[in-house]
Amino acid sequence: MTLFNVTQARRIASGFFPDPTICEKPEGGYLMVNSSFEFFPGLPVWESEDGEHWGLIGYAMDRPEQFSYDSMGNSQGIYAPTLRWHDGTYYLIVTNVNRGNMILTTRDPHAGWSDPIWVDGWPGIDPSLFFDDDGTAYICGNEGSSGEEKPGIYLAAIDPDRGRVLTERVHICGGITGSNPEGPHLYKRRGMYYLMWAEGGTESGHMENIARSSAPFGPYEMYPGNPMLTNRSTHLTLQAIGHCDCAHIEDDRTLMVFHGTRNNDEYPAQGWIGREPYAVWFEWGEDGWPHLSDQSYDTPLEGDGSAAERNVSWITPGIDADHRYWVMAPPHRHHEEADVALPPQDDGAGAPNGPVAGPQVDQTVQSDDAAASDGPDGPEGPLPATITVDAIEQDFSLQAGPPLIGTRQTCFTCCFTATVADTGQLAMGEAGIAAYANADHYITVAFRAAEHGVCQVEASVHNAGLVSVVGRVQALAAHPLTLVLEGDARGYACSLIEHPFPDGGFEANEPVVHDLGRIPGKVLSFSNAGGFTGTLLGVYAHGAGAVTFTDVTYA
Repeated sequence: MTLFNVTQARRIASGFFPDPTICEKPEGGYLMVNSSFEFFPGLPVWESEDGEHWGLIGYAMDRPEQFSYDSMGNSQGIYAPTLRWHDGTYYLIVTNVNRGNMILTTRDPHAGWSDPIWVDGWPGIDPSLFFDDDGTAYICGNEGSSGEEKPGIYLAAIDPDRGRVLTERVHICGGITGSNPEGPHLYKRRGMYYLMWAEGGTESGHMENIARSSAPFGPYEMYPGNPMLTNRSTHLTLQAIGHCDCAHIEDDRTLMVFHGTRNNDEYPAQGWIGREPYAVWFEWGEDGWPHLSDQSYDTPLEGDGSAAERNVSWITPGIDADHRYWVMAPPHRHHEEADVALPPQDDGAGAPNGPVAGPQVDQTVQSDDAAASDGPDGPEGPLPATITVDAIEQDFSLQAGPPLIGTRQTCFTCCFTATVADTGQLAMGEAGIAAYANADHYITVAFRAAEHGVCQVEASVHNAGLVSVVGRVQALAAHPLTLVLEGDARGYACSLIEHPFPDGGFEANEPVVHDLGRIPGKVLSFSNAGGFTGTLLGVYAHGAGAVTFTDVTYA
């Protein structure tokens, strides 16, 4: 935790993909899965051949029946998965905090995952699986929420195919500080059992620790060099590092992933993109401990295009059970990259190009890699989408269903735009684009339903009940409107591009740009907005009508 022990870490995905878990594939290469909280589809699955370059291949939770809840709030839902392979099957254990702990399985992660196997009698969050050499499977996790158990890590034997806990829960570790020990993983290396866990909370005091024992249930010897890694008490760009998982644990050189947040150079530093996964390699000493002690890691504030910065994956907060959100594929869509089978094309008047992604299936728009490229996503970034939203009377809470559809913000410097050609589609209410942290903290550039042929367009910031309008302009309802949020390391510039038409013609005049002001990004930051996710950039319509957004672009 000193500035004298800092090295660079490689970010392997951008945007809020926290709590990374990795697993070696038997044929070589790796898989990674992340927490998804209230967002659906959930449990994003990544694949890599070298542990450094990763691509999103789908979602383990892409069917509504896999995501069971009676009600949903921000930063609820799916917490801290662990992925392991055993005897031909991938096991993905995870907490649904609205229901309980569950296991999903598959033999082929490209072909979809099972319905949940619920783990009865196992409280707490952040469950993990470990398969011993004799085939015995163990589950570990932290204390339950009832307050009856002392804080720490608990272990028991389990039948993972039935979700049956087979032995008593045993407290095996209380951590080094007693502050939020969580995210445990159990490994075996050269006859010894190694327990790794996060501690200190997933904010500025976050850290990762390790202990070892000759038996799964202990007693465990603490590593004298704990914490293995932490960025606490530093002013580095990368903060809140921890929640690690490892591959090649038996080897002299081990691959480790962890998450952290990028923060700007304000004082105090601010970050609102979310917790992102990083990868490093470390070596082991002859004493059987890792060559890591108080290790700090850093990263540049902005990416170089190698960490899926241009990935666009459409998600909603909660399940869109009423199919109110429809994403149309761009013409160069790579269908072979779909997470699940695409629905048939529909030539109906309501969706002339055919709906390609409903909320319960693939919502990933990829760039055309076949084109000439100056980076992994092509020179122009992801292709634009067309999204139709059936508006209902709601706000940005999740009580009436998902309030918006969007994609994760992956860089501070970015631009999110959407065009509405016919504002008359909105009969009442408002529609527009949003930078969304949660129901109490978000930024909008939106138009209100037209009155007397005129639309009012506003840029607003919502901060824990305080609503501030930073810019307002009137535009003719007959004019197509492009709504713009342009991000940088300090926040967002809001604007409207109005596309006037000459009388009686269809050839557009020069567009008129209306500056609607700037909004500080710290409104969405962890220190202000709280929560466990990050910023979603998306489109919404609240009120009545079916609003179609064209040229929805994230760049």
